[in-house]
Amino acid sequence: MDVSLRKYPYPYRAMLSICSDLDETPNKDIYFETARYLNTSEDTLLGKGVDLEVGNTIYFDMPDHNFSYTNTDDDGRNKIQILIESGHIDCLHSFGDFVDSRKRIEQCWSEIQKTKRKIEVWIDHAQAPTNLDNGIMKGRGAIKDADAFHVDLTVQTGALPFIWKGRVTSVVAQNVKRRYDSLFNRNEIVKSSKTMLLEFTKAWLARLGNKKYAMHKANKVLRKTQLVDGSSVIEFIRCNPSWGGVSVFDSARGIDQVLTKSVLDTLVKYEGCSVVYSHLGKVYSQEIPFQDEVLTAFELLASYQNNKQILIATTRRLLGYCRTVDELDFLVKTVGKETHIYLSTAYSGEDIHGLTWYVEKPKQVRLYINEQLFNGVIINPPDTNNRLSISIPWERLVFPSLKSQQP
Repeated sequence: MDVSLRKYPYPYRAMLSICSDLDETPNKDIYFETARYLNTSEDTLLGKGVDLEVGNTIYFDMPDHNFSYTNTDDDGRNKIQILIESGHIDCLHSFGDFVDSRKRIEQCWSEIQKTKRKIEVWIDHAQAPTNLDNGIMKGRGAIKDADAFHVDLTVQTGALPFIWKGRVTSVVAQNVKRRYDSLFNRNEIVKSSKTMLLEFTKAWLARLGNKKYAMHKANKVLRKTQLVDGSSVIEFIRCNPSWGGVSVFDSARGIDQVLTKSVLDTLVKYEGCSVVYSHLGKVYSQEIPFQDEVLTAFELLASYQNNKQILIATTRRLLGYCRTVDELDFLVKTVGKETHIYLSTAYSGEDIHGLTWYVEKPKQVRLYINEQLFNGVIINPPDTNNRLSISIPWERLVFPSLKSQQP
């Protein structure tokens, strides 16, 4: 029997996460209401929710006008812990602008180790002292003997396997051949052409050996690399497929220029994977956080998930799925009239959710995970390629109730 791995969980043709840095989020109401808007269908301060699965970032010591773990009150910190546990706060955005000592790092780290589910994604922030990249992001977190060194606590222990070190591309679809289709804007010919030329140049510099743009060469979400102290990490690249460039429309004030039909169609057409770089806390105003065009953009994104085209997942889940697929190893054996798939993997739980195999006779397939029969396989109807398949179910994260904690 012919057996092959489907690229994405059935029935989706592409995968995307909204990876939002919380910079300049003005208060806890907007932070938590944004989470409710994105992850539920409830009426929120931002509008009726779009019912996706979207995570968020958190950090600690910041200027007073920035929402953070330190700046919020006990109610806010309790909600943060609840959302870490549910998986809806999934990235640590450095320890914050003012954290630069080992003592304070250990205090902050211990706060986010209280829940059963842990944050496993690190994202460098501006030029925070604890940043792990010492080049683009000017960090000292991976420099031995520096006051802000913390790799032994956070990375070498295996607690933070996924690291973002400042790399962003304008290309919307990763894990496929580089495409520039959606970047051209006929109403902004000069600016959009400049963006395309810049991306084209980065790719060529990468081919010539430029280390800064090395990830642009392969156009893959993940790569294995090392920090300056030699620690091995999995680095990921984010994309801001804005026609104006990677630093334009990278917030709530402009994401409608990124989540467009052209961009999303391109992602589906080439069956790509995207970790979208944004700052959803940079809102239009505290009274009207998201303008109508932003609400329309998120409704458009939701329609692609509802139509089974793009699977929207938190950043941690998307990265975990990509890692599992990159390292996947399976054998196929015929046993009598049955086909047995033997999956060998170091990962479990949500990291293997959604794995889908094309098969000819689904009812005659048995799946073994690390030599144990898996009884939870589901049989799928034909997909858009008219092919049958079996899957490990993709189980969506459950968004917790925050009502009891609201003032």
